[in-house]
Amino acid sequence: MIRELVMVLALASGGAGAAEAQTAEDGLAAMQARLDQAPGYSGVFGVTRAGETAVGATSGHAVEDVWRWASVTKMVTAVLVLQQVDEGRLSLDAPLATYWPAFPVNADRITVRQLLTHTSGLANPDALPDGNGDGMPDFYQQAGDWRAVCSDPAVAEPGAGFAYNNCDYLILGEVLKQVTGQDYDALVRTRLAEPLGLGVVAVPSGPRSEARAEGRAEPMIDPASWGPAGGLYGSAADLLKIDQALIEGALMSGASRAEMWKGDPAAGFAALGVWSYSPDLGGCLGQTRLVERYGEIGGVQVRNFLLPDKGVALTVYSSDGETAFGEVWQGQGLSVDLIRAAACGAPAA
Repeated sequence: MIRELVMVLALASGGAGAAEAQTAEDGLAAMQARLDQAPGYSGVFGVTRAGETAVGATSGHAVEDVWRWASVTKMVTAVLVLQQVDEGRLSLDAPLATYWPAFPVNADRITVRQLLTHTSGLANPDALPDGNGDGMPDFYQQAGDWRAVCSDPAVAEPGAGFAYNNCDYLILGEVLKQVTGQDYDALVRTRLAEPLGLGVVAVPSGPRSEARAEGRAEPMIDPASWGPAGGLYGSAADLLKIDQALIEGALMSGASRAEMWKGDPAAGFAALGVWSYSPDLGGCLGQTRLVERYGEIGGVQVRNFLLPDKGVALTVYSSDGETAFGEVWQGQGLSVDLIRAAACGAPAA
């Protein structure tokens, strides 16, 4: 059974109204009740709404634990890019060569938007060899030279179609450095952590291995190999503060946020660093806008969901490597149940 540990953090007031007159603690309790029924679940989970955040943890974890955000990092990178768009340093539809002329592959034809939407056609580090057979390309375990990997011949024409690719966001990190003069961690610190009062949110240096349920260990990985594509670590509460700031419009202009959340039906509703669509979630929600971002590296899974029109966001970390979250677009499964729980609280007895 899950041992309840609740932490309530004051966030900025305002934002959209909640779906029901429920507190963050109500949503957390309902999430906890559902996770109690998930076989073997181990991790940290939380919800933010109405200016408060509540976080809980299973036995063996603590609410303040710092976790691997994996590809939820891409959402953060997209925020940093759009902030530069607002300030006139970047244009979504300008070619990569405008900001990084030395990049050797299609820099005059790949746009910033295509990097954000995984339509660049560039090579993908995930396709590299796994020499030791542990299920992870060796590149990610030894801080490989991503510039060399991402400079391999393109696999498709720019704009030809969606193909998920970590190179796109590694390159965006370099673009940000070119236009701001700051490295990625410095931008996260000055643009997000300090303004929002976050704890330490950064890409750690050196190989790491996260504990998993029943004492199992995952392969050693180097977060720097993922960088702006998946290398950030931080607490659940800090991720939820970013979610709440996004919902409240505190991180970028309204026009940029609208671009970020404009899901493309032809690409499975992929948007800029996130997926955005309006499923029928049932419960107290019905059909409503959902912004989602998944992450998974090694034994850690992360699910992050925003309900912008309800003023609610939730995140769930799993360290067991096996939790079956399901897909929200399929209309059932653990993720759907947790979204309903966070937004609606416990169902009537």
